Amino acid sequence: MTGFVIAPVVRASQSAASATGKIASVVTADMMNGVLDEVIALLPVCIPVMISFIGLRKGISFIQSVLHAA
Repeated sequence: MTGFVIAPVVRASQSAASATGKIASVVTADMMNGVLDEVIALLPVCIPVMISFIGLRKGISFIQSVLHAA
């Protein structure tokens, strides 16, 4: 019975390894550098938006607590 359990696991790991090999052969270092450059370019936009969103949530929470206490 254990032969039936081990065989699919081996096949799954072999297919995962072959899929990784295919992806590694397609993706180049230049492609990864382009992705990294785009992520770095988005940081100056994303960080202030996240900080503003957190501040807005805290402000709304503060107003709700003040109104609830009144």
